Amino acid sequence: MRRNFTSTGRASAAVAVAACGLASALVHAQGREWTTSGFDAQRTRWVRSDIRLTKSAIEEGEFRFLWKATFDNEARQLHSLTQPVLQDLLIGYRGFKTLAFVGGGADRIFSIDTDLAKPYWTTHLTYAAATGSVPASTWDCPGGLLATPARRTPLTQSAFGRSAGRRGGRASSAVGEPGRGAAVLKRLAELQEPPSDPPPPPPPAGAKAVEPIPFGGVDPLYAVGSDGLLRTLRVSDGAMTEPPAAFLPPSTYPSSLVFVDGFVYTTTTNGCGATPNAVWAIDTTATDKKVTRWDTTGSNIVGTTGPTLGTDGTLFVALAPASGGAPVAAEGTLDVPPNAVVALSRDTLTVKDWFAPPDGTFNAPPVVFTHGDRDVLAITSTDGRLFLLDGGSLGGSDHQRPLHVTAAAGTPGPSPGLATWEDGTTRWILTATGQTVVAFKVSGEGDTLTAERAWESRPLVSPLAPIIVNGVVFAASSGEFQGGAPGTGAKERAERSTPAVLYALDAATGKELWTSGTAMTSFARAGLSAGGGQVYVVTFDNTLYTFGIPMEH
Repeated sequence: MRRNFTSTGRASAAVAVAACGLASALVHAQGREWTTSGFDAQRTRWVRSDIRLTKSAIEEGEFRFLWKATFDNEARQLHSLTQPVLQDLLIGYRGFKTLAFVGGGADRIFSIDTDLAKPYWTTHLTYAAATGSVPASTWDCPGGLLATPARRTPLTQSAFGRSAGRRGGRASSAVGEPGRGAAVLKRLAELQEPPSDPPPPPPPAGAKAVEPIPFGGVDPLYAVGSDGLLRTLRVSDGAMTEPPAAFLPPSTYPSSLVFVDGFVYTTTTNGCGATPNAVWAIDTTATDKKVTRWDTTGSNIVGTTGPTLGTDGTLFVALAPASGGAPVAAEGTLDVPPNAVVALSRDTLTVKDWFAPPDGTFNAPPVVFTHGDRDVLAITSTDGRLFLLDGGSLGGSDHQRPLHVTAAAGTPGPSPGLATWEDGTTRWILTATGQTVVAFKVSGEGDTLTAERAWESRPLVSPLAPIIVNGVVFAASSGEFQGGAPGTGAKERAERSTPAVLYALDAATGKELWTSGTAMTSFARAGLSAGGGQVYVVTFDNTLYTFGIPMEH
């Protein structure tokens, strides 16, 4: 692995130890870790708290390009590296570590120390499919490792970013720039200790009794390669902690993984590997590692982030008609249309409810947020409309009545995903349809919710799904060329793409606070991640770029 990073010198051991102890004391001010695609089970892409990465730090010019690392990996079509999954604190025999885990298309998992920009370990997922044969890579079915790996993810987050009923956060050894003191010290005046979390709610129906990770313990990393086997890897060295479990058929097109309360969930689409498009669940607590599947009977599942979970454990997925035409509903699916948002039970994947508009097709997976005493889903259609749905009754008795729908807006087309956050008084939703990021404000109560457009970003080239950290929106112009005639291949698309650019925007106004300029030299495809004062972008040339507050060690 090659790396190139800026350095601000070395601090004394005493300063590093003191900073580590201070950060440990401030653990309540830290946000939860980025453990799955979209940050949490609700796919909000919202890091609730970060003691170093703040709006004022960006405005004061402290946020910048830190380092980049290029991994030994082979892209499949335009799929190279997955969105990074983060480990904010690993206590091991090599000391305190902060790690990122990235999947590579060539069936590899990479781990890198994000404080020191040094490789930590690499694991090769040896292909172990029963057939032993690997189909040719195509645009619709690239093959290789496609699913973003996942760590244990709590079902819900507290208001301050910790998993409900648990204490968590990062004990960082970071200190600030030379002559400026520790970054965590510099932020002390800006922080208020949040109140303790309320007692955890009772587990929802279908929840498994999963042993918690003790303090200082190491939770596993879950990964699925091209052979479809679920591997449980130790985050400290990448070794498998138990035998691979049969999960998916080989050569499918799986979405990102998410582990919640003992189940690992994903979806498959495009009919790859001669496998039905479906939602999949594997019970990791069962001796036989039982696998459950819900077939869409032909419809594709929108997006690559995987199922979205409500706060009661309900799974939500969005369907879109496959190119072959509308599918025929299977027995027991309530005649679900091919353009529906579907609610599934968490354990049996039985259809509970669905919503389908009379016209239009969804272009992104839903995000879930709590409003009052209900879960609300936000989702967009290809014509730029934003739908708000009641998580407990998606479309009423006729499955067609949303809580609210906006007028069509923006450039029609696919969407990389939505994001949502709350600033204390207002619920916000971000959409990225066409060539801009658009912010909406949600108002109202009960069944009278509305969403009004608040601001729109500058034009972006094929934007990635935005993320939010401490009132700052990070949006990326991916640079990926998505036009051309039908059948335009990966090679031509890559040649016509341009380098990615990362932007920091004021979440309340959309004002541009910072831009990465020409720091990146290739286009991006996987999603953004953030944690521990840093923001991560992976590019097509197998490079991980890190932006944040410079640190000494």
